[in-house]
Amino acid sequence: MAHKLESQIKVLQGKTIAIVYMFENEDAPGLGHYWIWKSDIISRWMNATQEIGCLPFILDIRTFIQKASFKTLPQIDYVVNLNCGCRELSTLSLVPSVCSFLAIPCIPCNSVAIVMSENKLISNLLAVAKGINVPMTLDTTDENGIFRPLSLGSSIGVRKGYCEDVNEGTYQEFIPGYDITIPIVYNPIIDDIDILPPLLYLPKSKNPNWFYGEEEKAKEDGYTLHHFTTVENNLKEKIIDFARIFPIRTFGRIDARLKFEGSELSCDVVNRSLGISDLFFIEINSMPTIEYGDFAQFETAFNAVLSLENYTVFNCVNAYINTISKPTIHGFLLTCSMIALSKAKY
Repeated sequence: MAHKLESQIKVLQGKTIAIVYMFENEDAPGLGHYWIWKSDIISRWMNATQEIGCLPFILDIRTFIQKASFKTLPQIDYVVNLNCGCRELSTLSLVPSVCSFLAIPCIPCNSVAIVMSENKLISNLLAVAKGINVPMTLDTTDENGIFRPLSLGSSIGVRKGYCEDVNEGTYQEFIPGYDITIPIVYNPIIDDIDILPPLLYLPKSKNPNWFYGEEEKAKEDGYTLHHFTTVENNLKEKIIDFARIFPIRTFGRIDARLKFEGSELSCDVVNRSLGISDLFFIEINSMPTIEYGDFAQFETAFNAVLSLENYTVFNCVNAYINTISKPTIHGFLLTCSMIALSKAKY
């Protein structure tokens, strides 16, 4: 299996990867952002291209569009899209739309996946259609719900109780328990998308009413991450089937609540097999931030899977680590994404 992945990586070596980011001083009206990719994230993708023997080409979104328009771009084999956090939902699709026009594979996804996944009303309807629990929609007079803005990410604007000053959003029953996240990744060994170990957020307060909100995400404090040792096949199949319709071909993430009846949370729950019955869908992210460190979801799951041979993705992660001298989560995701998109028709 390691040999199979090694041979696939050799085919990728020498490719040029354009890393397209949002310039912080960009002032175009349609490119207003609530969040900008920082240099540490940009540099990790740059290092990832070199990790697998590819060539990075870094440019901001305006330069990318201008060069595409005037046909002055060099030969580009893949684009890593780091234009996220747009206040205007439609402009999130700017980079992948240009990529489609130029017939260049875009990582992590195309315009269709972005628009479908970012709109929480659409993703909620599709989750129900695929047999995944979704919290009940509440009347705005009910004070026991949680409001989530329709198209904002990074937990911006998520709050308990209905939000009168924002017109568009979901207002649903708050599920006491845990926030969990399920990282999705293409697995070249099985030639299909797969899941990394789901992660549970355990708040230091042990309070079942805690949730991973804007403040908690910004501070990266007040909680710890714990991985589930096993996942029921029924849940895995539903999650993958759900992710396919967006479509997620490379990597993504599903966030949910795990229902708990009690007064104090515990990490002991990760020792049981995670199933579908107590899981309630929150959102799907087809363009997740890939960070590095103790509070980074993909990094934590990537490291955890090495002790979990029962996960099918174990062989893929293990093969990558044994092939690359200094493996990182960014290099792993870049490799898997390039292999996945090399099989697609453009």
